[in-house]
Amino acid sequence: MAVSPGRVIPRPPSGGVGPPTSIIPPAKRCVAAMLVGVCLLAPMARGEVLVTVAAPDEAAASDAGVMPGLAWTDTLVVSATPLVAIPLPTTASVVTRVDLQGEPAGRDVADVLAATAGLQVRRLGVDGASAIPSLRGGSAAQVRLFLDGMPLPDAAEGGGSLDVVPAERLAAVEVHRGVVPAALGGAGGIGAINLLTSAAPGHPFLAAGLGSFGARSLRAGAGWRSPDGMTWVDAAAYARRADNDFTYLDHRQTFHNVEDDTLAVRANAWVREHGGWLAATRLSGRLTLRAGAGWLRRDGGRPGPLGYASPHASVRHERADVRLRADLDDGRLVADFAGGRGVDRLDDQLGEVALGRRGVGRAVGHDLGGRVVWSPRRGRAVAPSVGVSWRRQWEGDSFDDVAEPQRRRTQHGAFAAVDLERGRVRATPAWRWQRTSDDFPPVPAYPWLPTPPSIVHVRDDRSPSLGLVCEAVTGRLFLEAHAARASREPTWAELFGVRGTLDGNRALKPEAITSYDVALVCRPGAGSFEARLALFDARTDDKIIFLQNSQRTSKAVNIGAARTRGLETELAVRDGGGNRLSGNLTWQDARDRSGLPAWDGKRLPFLPPFEARVYGAASCGGFEPWLEWTYQSGNPRDRADTELDRAPDRARLGAGVSRRLAAPWLGADATMRIGATVENLTDNDVYDVEGFPLPGRTWRLTVALADL
Repeated sequence: MAVSPGRVIPRPPSGGVGPPTSIIPPAKRCVAAMLVGVCLLAPMARGEVLVTVAAPDEAAASDAGVMPGLAWTDTLVVSATPLVAIPLPTTASVVTRVDLQGEPAGRDVADVLAATAGLQVRRLGVDGASAIPSLRGGSAAQVRLFLDGMPLPDAAEGGGSLDVVPAERLAAVEVHRGVVPAALGGAGGIGAINLLTSAAPGHPFLAAGLGSFGARSLRAGAGWRSPDGMTWVDAAAYARRADNDFTYLDHRQTFHNVEDDTLAVRANAWVREHGGWLAATRLSGRLTLRAGAGWLRRDGGRPGPLGYASPHASVRHERADVRLRADLDDGRLVADFAGGRGVDRLDDQLGEVALGRRGVGRAVGHDLGGRVVWSPRRGRAVAPSVGVSWRRQWEGDSFDDVAEPQRRRTQHGAFAAVDLERGRVRATPAWRWQRTSDDFPPVPAYPWLPTPPSIVHVRDDRSPSLGLVCEAVTGRLFLEAHAARASREPTWAELFGVRGTLDGNRALKPEAITSYDVALVCRPGAGSFEARLALFDARTDDKIIFLQNSQRTSKAVNIGAARTRGLETELAVRDGGGNRLSGNLTWQDARDRSGLPAWDGKRLPFLPPFEARVYGAASCGGFEPWLEWTYQSGNPRDRADTELDRAPDRARLGAGVSRRLAAPWLGADATMRIGATVENLTDNDVYDVEGFPLPGRTWRLTVALADL
């Protein structure tokens, strides 16, 4: 992950469309930054951002077709190869952009993002298993997940998983904290994660990796550009596998009692995955057209958490998607379309996952959506943007070929944002309206009960937001403030239930989310030091929780509120020789405010009060060693916050080294990069907060060949 030095480039993308790489100055190899934390405010004045701490190189900017100007910044953008695209209108928010192109083959994107300040990841097992994100104390359903700016399916369960799109397909990730940008949906959450695919044709490459516990990976790809430079195509494919049969210390869910601890081998945690994608871009006068498609298949065991093992169940996930974009006049008018189909299959012949349901369950979901954005005065002191969006989701479930009623959700929305700039102060108010219509006959709790009548469930949600930035000292000191209010609509499971497990509640109200933050960003100059300090406050009213209403079933209800207050601190230090040190610290106080005596005032589950990360890297005679330490404090695992059911403190130490070598036997510009990584170097016994054991010391070797 590196910062392109001394360049002013257009703001990083929210959508994945970009000009040919020939107009983008290449990043200098020796300058790098590993900070996951301090970011750029969007949208920027004249659509520009300063992606470095050095002074802008006006000649280089002119060569790139960009006029130098004031760069409104709040966070360092970490990017080895700038992915340039026309930005969508977006509310000013705290944004972290993480480049993934330099990650070794087989690296899990959840591990990379877990080191971001203010973001927690609940691991439901090892690499290849679900990884559920949480932002600033918000629930999984309050974190919106996008691919190239278009939403990924979320109607059924509400929350997204970071494993839904393979890391091998991604070039970068944007993490929006506190505010969901208006153009990314605006409504519904406390933050958003936007997964970005590459916008430019890649060089031919071949990368292979192997590691402990049967880990193997292989990926290859190539790009092509027409002689006139107006058309380019990018294609890639990958495959990976792991047995994940590691030895762990089984606490038997009694962390306070070491008397019953035993060594065990994790069973049925294997995973096999493969997929590919294709993207094409065409420049035609004032119009830019881009199309992309991807497919993946993942098979694996479904081992379950400790105490609820399912050593024989298996799962299969298949997903195909297509994305289209048309861009007129360099972002003045942009139209997007996305479609996807996902198939999930659970083979549980022994009824280990759900009591009393032996057999094969299958869910087939579809998602279609589109958006049109008009920005008539881009780069002006008063620059409005308006847009409309549409989305349709439907899913059919079956168990042993007996079909459930089909679920259907339709959403229509309109949004507007305006950039107001005067002197060193910039304000970005935004507003979004969204109508959600659900049509699905609720299922009875048991098959012998009659099915309730079908009723269309309709609601309107409005989400205003505001961002303010003041450049106190030119290019060095920035003050920021953001405020937003959003509504999180109930999921299908909460509204209509799941047979034998959840009773539906069509009277549910949306969760009302109010968030504020204020930040100070300091860049003293010369690019050797950067720091950011942010205070945040987020409150959820009408919070939706599940209450048990029978021996085997629960029901979603609106009850009380939850509030999270916290502090995020990020910094980076570097020199001109490629040595750098970065780190972040997050403190958050997430409390139940339901008013119920049993819960009120207690800490919310799965949210560590303290998280910290320190990363250091050096450049030593062609070798690039690095060291990373991460820490999470102990935290409750249930709403009662009982002392006997708390996850312990967790710390991990990772280290690695890589070296880039010339490979003239492949071509004059070919290179070979060799890397070795050891994670959890001290072999600490580490558990996920929900009782899923994680492996101890693991290693990985990678070799990558590229024709540059």
